[in-house]
Amino acid sequence: MNHTLPGKAGSLISLLLVLLLLCSCQKSAAQNPADLVGQIKSQSTFTELSALSGDKLSSYFQFRDTDVKRFSALISVSGESADTIAAFEVTDKGQYDVVITGIAQYLTNLSSSFRNTMEGEYKKVQNRVLVEMDQVIILVICSDSAAIEKHLTGRGAKSIY
Repeated sequence: MNHTLPGKAGSLISLLLVLLLLCSCQKSAAQNPADLVGQIKSQSTFTELSALSGDKLSSYFQFRDTDVKRFSALISVSGESADTIAAFEVTDKGQYDVVITGIAQYLTNLSSSFRNTMEGEYKKVQNRVLVEMDQVIILVICSDSAAIEKHLTGRGAKSIY
């Protein structure tokens, strides 16, 4: 007994299986930075955060909004808190390096600012969460960084350093 499908039907099924396999192997689209920031904000308590506009981005992170595909950043405006939630979508290695360098400088500046004045805020900066998920680099500084990191790694984020 012959168990093969007739020519056209067998070819069609084979083609559909190949397409299904190709579709399942494609990399997922990057998360929307604004959605990620909103989700993170709902996971913990943050001190008086304000949205950072594109024209102010370089004064905090030393790169411009044109250096990333999309971004969303909430920064404490009080000067008495290090709380930060920022997500930057990068699409190539050059952008990645620029963003990581800018975040490192931001963290250095915050550490210097709080090191001798506010020990609790300094510890927040030292315990920051810095992860990558898809093509989005995420920085979170808060008092409950362990829970935030657990939440993000549970969603597939990888620690950067």
